[in-house]
Amino acid sequence: MGKVLSLIGRPLRNFNLESRAHKVISKDKPTAAPKHKSDQIDYDRIMKEHPEVYEESLKKDKQLDIFLKDVYVQSHDPISPQKSQPNPERPLPLDRSQVTDFEYGIKEPEKIPSGKTTLRNALQFITDHQTNPKLHSVKKIALDHSIPEETIIYEIYVPEQRKVKAKFAGPSVPRIRITREPRKQLLSGKQDKDDT
Repeated sequence: MGKVLSLIGRPLRNFNLESRAHKVISKDKPTAAPKHKSDQIDYDRIMKEHPEVYEESLKKDKQLDIFLKDVYVQSHDPISPQKSQPNPERPLPLDRSQVTDFEYGIKEPEKIPSGKTTLRNALQFITDHQTNPKLHSVKKIALDHSIPEETIIYEIYVPEQRKVKAKFAGPSVPRIRITREPRKQLLSGKQDKDDT
């Protein structure tokens, strides 16, 4: 519905638009916005009590005009920061290809200090020891990789199985105990009449 109304109202709004715009632009003094009620009351009061202040504000102050003519503003463009020249000893990288991911998530060191090993070597001697523990013993691994025997011991901690039943949706003991009691049965209508 709003679209239909805007389609109807648009030609009326745009009628004689250019001449109305020229009329507003050609005005010497633009019309001021209406004042607030309290501001209008203050303005009227000042005009009644001190009309000379308003008259003085309309006159041109010669001394102020002389001061304004003496003011001269000089401006300079800010000094643009010089672009740093690239260091020829440290050129930017020219290879912009994507870096390939490492096999174990981190880059492997090229030099391995004594007493240390890489993840690849550790996995290799663990699998070798699992396949043939006699051939690849702890002493042989320690000699090959120059690692102390105490650090080569491979232990896996397997936690004990829980024997307690898990509590899923609520407490194991119910909060309300339900007991079965026999219900009282009503006597049939015939027996009631006989009793009376």
